[in-house]
Amino acid sequence: MFADTDAIRAFGAANTAQAADLAAVAAALSSMPDTAASSMLGPVGARFVEALADAATDASRAVAALGDSLSTASTTAHASASGYDAADRRAGAAVFGV
Repeated sequence: MFADTDAIRAFGAANTAQAADLAAVAAALSSMPDTAASSMLGPVGARFVEALADAATDASRAVAALGDSLSTASTTAHASASGYDAADRRAGAAVFGV
């Protein structure tokens, strides 16, 4: 059995970094549009800004969910690498114990 546990851990670390980037994107989306925008655009513009705010909220939720999935994938990758390492140690001990 061979598993490149360093590569698996690097994949987990990359997922963690991407999850952090997505959290920043979700935060930016959740603050859009600015509340002043609706007062500057009048009643017709206010409806547009409201629709834009709803779309930004939906996008923020979707991005946050993707970030959560990447965080879970990171945890899984690290656990898998640890599991491979443990299996390798057990196999090595069994071979040398014979």
